[in-house]
Amino acid sequence: MSNLIIVKNRIKEGYRRAGIVLAKGDNRFAQESLTPAQLAALKADLRLCVVLETVENNGGAKGVSGNNTDNQAESEVDNQLVPADLTVEQLKAKLTELGIAFKASSKKDELVALLENALAQGE
Repeated sequence: MSNLIIVKNRIKEGYRRAGIVLAKGDNRFAQESLTPAQLAALKADLRLCVVLETVENNGGAKGVSGNNTDNQAESEVDNQLVPADLTVEQLKAKLTELGIAFKASSKKDELVALLENALAQGE
């Protein structure tokens, strides 16, 4: 068994944090590849969602779970934490309701990332 760290970046392509350039979407790292300081910095960024996943090595597995369709279905579910048809005003209202701080000039993708992060941590 090994641990995998998934950093979910919904902000923009090339977002940098802790000396790491993150692609938009899920970024997967072996736990050994990140220092404790890097992991702490990633977890402290409210615009990112950091998930620790335990992976079992069953020998001959194709991917992390051994079934690529499972990974695709999981990422589709993750992307649907916040409905895509919400307006900026609705997002701001929900964030205010949850007591989450944001800039008045925040763009929709930043607000969505904040809300997804809050909902993921609340589960």
